[in-house]
Amino acid sequence: MHLKTTLSVLAIAAVATMAQNKAFSGAELYTFDEYTYGKYEARMKMAAASGTVSSMFLYQNGSEIADGRPWVEVDIEVLGKNPGSFQSNIITGKAGAQKTSEKHHAVNPAADQAFHTYGLEWTPNYVRWTVDGVEVRKTEGGQVNDLKGTQGLRFNLWSSESAAWVGQFDESKLPLFQFINWVKAYKYTPGQGPNGSDFTLDWSDNFENFDGSRWGKGDWTFEGNRVDLTDKNIYSRNGMLILALTRKGQENFNGQVPQDAAGDAEFNGQGQNPQSSSSEQFNPPSSSSQENNPFVSSSSSADPTGILPTRVKLQNKDIRGTVNAKGARVNPNNKANYQVDFNF
Repeated sequence: MHLKTTLSVLAIAAVATMAQNKAFSGAELYTFDEYTYGKYEARMKMAAASGTVSSMFLYQNGSEIADGRPWVEVDIEVLGKNPGSFQSNIITGKAGAQKTSEKHHAVNPAADQAFHTYGLEWTPNYVRWTVDGVEVRKTEGGQVNDLKGTQGLRFNLWSSESAAWVGQFDESKLPLFQFINWVKAYKYTPGQGPNGSDFTLDWSDNFENFDGSRWGKGDWTFEGNRVDLTDKNIYSRNGMLILALTRKGQENFNGQVPQDAAGDAEFNGQGQNPQSSSSEQFNPPSSSSQENNPFVSSSSSADPTGILPTRVKLQNKDIRGTVNAKGARVNPNNKANYQVDFNF
């Protein structure tokens, strides 16, 4: 099946909370269309500094509305305190009572040091995560059965206020950038794809130009997010889509876009290197914080228990409770479903 629906930017912003003039600006890119099942690949060099999240994910618009509707989401998230890995996750349940299933997977070279090809496959029977063509996780049944309806493809770069999850925020590393060389989306066509595979290419985008008919730019925020998401921090430069995390009022990119010859060859069908490829060193743009911005990620150790504490700071308020994978408070019933093990 391949079902398309048009998202309303205004409706999303109203539910997710309009931008609140926070001190920092992030970015979220999303497809206007949503799909039922498919395969999604993106060639990316992620951003990373303690306190940040750099992601690619599938999301059903409206999941965040607490009216009993299901939450439907599948994640790839690089947590800034440890760019040597990424977190895979499925989120189901409903707003305020999400069920999560986080796992962590090594990435070498680190996600912020080289381009990698990240893949998500969503079928009626399984969800599968790959890096550079190699499977790192496959989940069958369970939560997969609860992924009903449609999901759109999204990317975002933001800062969580949950230090236990992502580390203490290090604003001296700003500005930060997530680079997306290309994206490919495939329809789920069991047995009918090339060489009898289950997926057929639907569309691809190498960002020679920004396609405003396919992609929307977020203009909102949400609970536990230190930044306002803004269209000012999404750029298309030299065949690369760039998401930025900056101080408010400094939304800009005037640096050198990194090269990714291996990724370009892969996009053009010249084969995929199963091993991660390297990229040329990124030269950071000038900014007021350039002297403190070596683009080397800092990391902080996880809680010695390996589990999120049940007391966190959200929007400068002390809140007792359990948090989900986004650092937001959830229903404490069956709280083991929401705790995150950072040992991997």
